[in-house]
Amino acid sequence: MNPLSSLGVGSGVLNYDVIDKLKKADENAQIAPIDKKLQENINKQTELVGLKTMLDIIKNSSKKISDYSSYLQRNATSSDESSLKVNVNTGVPTQDINVKVNEIAKNSINEVGLKFSSREDLFSSADTMIKIHIDGKDYQIKVASTDTLENVAQKIIDETGGDINASIMKTGEGDSAYSLMINSKQTGSGSNIYFGNTLVSKDIINGALNLVDGDFSITMMDSNGVNKTFRVVASNDNAESKQNASIIKEAIISTIKQDVDMAKLLENGDISIDISGDGKRLVLNDKRGFGISIDGAKSDQLFIKNNIPEDSTIVGKSPIEAGLITGVITIGDKNLDLSTITADGNTKEMNEAAIVSAINGIDGHYATIDDNGHLAINTNTGEVSIKASEENKEALKKLGLESGKFMDWSILAKKMNITNIQKASNANITYNGVSVSRPSNTIDDITSGITLELLSPSDKDINVSIGRNNTTIIDEIKAFVDGYNLLIPKLNELTRYDEDTKIAGIFNGASNIRAIKGSLHRALATASFIDGKYESMIDYGLSFNDDGLLILDESKLQSQLSSNPDKVRDFFKGGVATINGKETQTQGIFTLVSKELDNLTTGDNAILKLFEESIKNDDKRLKDDRARSIELLDNRYEMMANRFAAYDSQIARANNSFNSLNMMIEQSLADKRKN
Repeated sequence: MNPLSSLGVGSGVLNYDVIDKLKKADENAQIAPIDKKLQENINKQTELVGLKTMLDIIKNSSKKISDYSSYLQRNATSSDESSLKVNVNTGVPTQDINVKVNEIAKNSINEVGLKFSSREDLFSSADTMIKIHIDGKDYQIKVASTDTLENVAQKIIDETGGDINASIMKTGEGDSAYSLMINSKQTGSGSNIYFGNTLVSKDIINGALNLVDGDFSITMMDSNGVNKTFRVVASNDNAESKQNASIIKEAIISTIKQDVDMAKLLENGDISIDISGDGKRLVLNDKRGFGISIDGAKSDQLFIKNNIPEDSTIVGKSPIEAGLITGVITIGDKNLDLSTITADGNTKEMNEAAIVSAINGIDGHYATIDDNGHLAINTNTGEVSIKASEENKEALKKLGLESGKFMDWSILAKKMNITNIQKASNANITYNGVSVSRPSNTIDDITSGITLELLSPSDKDINVSIGRNNTTIIDEIKAFVDGYNLLIPKLNELTRYDEDTKIAGIFNGASNIRAIKGSLHRALATASFIDGKYESMIDYGLSFNDDGLLILDESKLQSQLSSNPDKVRDFFKGGVATINGKETQTQGIFTLVSKELDNLTTGDNAILKLFEESIKNDDKRLKDDRARSIELLDNRYEMMANRFAAYDSQIARANNSFNSLNMMIEQSLADKRKN
């Protein structure tokens, strides 16, 4: 049996209660003082974190006040913000600008006259394609006879990469409830949307221009289906001219308008003569989808392609094969037995000629082989029906064709009845008397650092005033004052000592904490030599009250910023002053404050950083001392318990011997009393 388990049994005195009382007394004498110091250390760490946070707050403000960029803040006001808003970057020179918004940039807006009862209505009764041109890019958007209005709208968006937006609008009721809008995403004349066939020139060279009769002509179809050729004459003697594309455009329009029928086509938008968004290229468009061709001695200097043909109703996907082709197909209402048209040993060219001849024999149908060697079929109606039974589909494939009903663009264009509601155009403004044109309503490249946002045309000139924005400086000084006035009472609390109550702040003996208030006060109270005299912060609206707190006279500060902005900057930030005839770099009061705060808080050797490490080292040392003291006490009282056990055992044996002797004595006395 462990002797410690029965401690006190023998003596009735040497037990654990005695040991616990002795140990408690030693802990109160040795451990409790360490615990008190540990708690004080925790309080110091907590207060130091709070103090550093307060210092960081005023340091952030002082850094901004002493930062040169803070004095370069600008604001801009527009006399008509419903027409023009202005944003300015830091450092833009203060100035007044006169702007007149003549036209804002617009996107192209087009309404499809074809109406639908729902989004799920089929768009077309035949396979066809929508031909669109925008910003030098041609798109041929295939439309299947199974495509709904919603499908077609999404195809336009997807296949143009979002450059064109197709939206479905509910504009009515019943069968005419829904219509399709086709609009350009971007503004500017380069975002005009053209439907049908579009022919774009090369960049028209600058300088002198001389197009005489025979140099350049355009052929387009009139409303009666007659191709008409227009000879264009244009000249410009200005060797510096950059307007040649525009000059040729006007010459073309003037020439075409001499034909009454063509003039109407121009007026209703069936044909268009434009220049590209950058003003360098001619854009010729026939919305109906008819062919456009150009000719003349100088046509190759102006255009890469000299024509764009009228669309075919259907074009095969692959060339016609050679040899015998068997099978019966139906084109229109006529059956063609290909085995009687082709033969073994026929070359591809022989089969092409035979099949073209057979199709041309169908009333109202016309076939050709296009530049790619594919079969192209047109009709008087602009629609082609091609059929083949299941067993004859292979024969169709050998012609590069497929079954279906097909419609060319000229027919679809009539059905769609597209109306241009708004033509894409550039913004046009007058900027300090100079005419400026841009494709966007956000203009940021006229004067560096100034961005104009055009909202609507203006009837009057708009005055834009760009001035200093003192809000940042005033706000940061107010923030500094607020932070400083919270810091000083906190420093007083942490370092105080009350003679009457003998109560001391937690950092009463810390000289580096005591010194903070004095160093900041001295920096703020520094006088600077400006404009031939020394000035203090009182001259700029700052002063100390009797409690050492800062007082801000905001109106005085605002007055100085308005009338003497450079002086305010030099006093707060620092600058170059001439003292005794010598240029001297001065440091502003907030530059000095920032340096004092950096010395306290920034870097591994910062005063408060080292002080914090000292407190943490004290914490570690106290914890080590506590652990050692507890270990010593535990060892001491473990030894004491073992000694108590030994003494208790001896006392128990002595008690047992005494008890035996006592019993013998009492027995002897009892025997004598009996006798």
